[in-house]
Amino acid sequence: MDIQDQSAVGRLMEVMRQLRRTQLNKISFEGYNASMLRVLFLLGRGCGQHPEGMTVSEISSRMEVTPPTVTPLIKSLEAEGLILRVNDQEDRRVVRVLLTEEGQALRKRAMEMSLDRMKRISEHLGQEKTEQLAGLLEEVVDYLNHRDGQKTE
Repeated sequence: MDIQDQSAVGRLMEVMRQLRRTQLNKISFEGYNASMLRVLFLLGRGCGQHPEGMTVSEISSRMEVTPPTVTPLIKSLEAEGLILRVNDQEDRRVVRVLLTEEGQALRKRAMEMSLDRMKRISEHLGQEKTEQLAGLLEEVVDYLNHRDGQKTE
């Protein structure tokens, strides 16, 4: 690695650190933290595939955390009237989680806020840079999902 490569890698590391610190994905909205909102987003997307609701295991798997991490989030959201836990019709031991109307409304408002934030970033960058950034990030995601850890020459 030559000196220019080291400089570019260092700059990339610093920018990634700064991006993490901006808390872009660690938003809170109307008093709900990012993890709670993430559960609502997952349930909203999951309703298409699972109209009967999702299990805690399915939610934790999609969030890539353990079920004991999700359980307090579920309890808090239920106490706020945003989700409902119901027993599965076929297996009473299985508990399914569904969004309530209030949960759906909060999810919609949070999604609108998130979309507005991305629109403002896009307007700041302009069309060309936005498309370039999206393309570069797609390449990074692809690399991390498929090639990370494999040496290329």
